[in-house]
Amino acid sequence: MEKLFWPAINLFGLLGFLAYKTKAPFFDFVSGRRKEIFVGLNKSKAQFEEAERRRAEAESKLELLGVETRQIESEWSQKSVLQAETIRQSSARVIAQMKIEAEQNRLALIEQIRGSIRTTFRKAILSSAEQKILQALTPEDHVKINARIVGQILRGDGPA
Repeated sequence: MEKLFWPAINLFGLLGFLAYKTKAPFFDFVSGRRKEIFVGLNKSKAQFEEAERRRAEAESKLELLGVETRQIESEWSQKSVLQAETIRQSSARVIAQMKIEAEQNRLALIEQIRGSIRTTFRKAILSSAEQKILQALTPEDHVKINARIVGQILRGDGPA
């Protein structure tokens, strides 16, 4: 066992010496790493708080946007109701005016048709009467009529 005693002491001595010499750099590394971690955590905390603030701001803007949307929808629905009512009223006026004009046109058309019927009837009666008169005239009647017309023309009071 004595054989292992001196190498073990040398080993522990060497390890102690190495620990003594590397203690400061190791603790500096650990201290620096600890500071980096705290700085990173503080930075992350600040970023998280900024993100929370922005999220709250965005939510408030969305809420205001929702209020505006509902307000605009309400205004549009009111406007559409007013427009529909205006259209109904103007349509009623236009329909009433169109009925009046249609009735006037109907009456004018009836009067025009009556006038046309009267004119056609008169022409038919005159044509029929003319045919009957022409058929009833004898050649002597033709001579008398022609003589009367020539006499009127010679006197100057002939048919115009």
